[in-house]
Amino acid sequence: MDFSHLYLSTEGRIGRKMWWIGHIILGVIGIVVALIFAGLFGQMSFATRLLNFIYVLVVAYPAYAVSAKRFQDRNKSGALGAILIGIGALSALLQLFGIGTDPMHPGALSVILGIAVLIVAIWYLIELGILRGTDGDNQYGPDPVG
Repeated sequence: MDFSHLYLSTEGRIGRKMWWIGHIILGVIGIVVALIFAGLFGQMSFATRLLNFIYVLVVAYPAYAVSAKRFQDRNKSGALGAILIGIGALSALLQLFGIGTDPMHPGALSVILGIAVLIVAIWYLIELGILRGTDGDNQYGPDPVG
């Protein structure tokens, strides 16, 4: 398994299994990092929000690379992999500045972003995690499952 290609390159295609592995690893790391930040600085402190925002920026490209290659396996533009990352980064930016982050009284923008994340995440789950890729070669490279 070539993790540098998985996380640092947008060239080629990957199958569903590699997409799942790639995002599960990023998700587990994200949970551990968030728990460490919250434990050190408090869950809603500015330091935690700042470190979480920096973390989102650091993992944005690896998450994009994984999804881009999977979209390419479905014979679609890898640029579609940036949609969920963009919404997530905007959400993290709002959280950094404390805009609409009160769980008891979320602002309208926070609710809209939450709904957008849910819709796009369901689309990604179906499109990238469930549906088969293109059989045989496509414009992005050979079939990853051969």
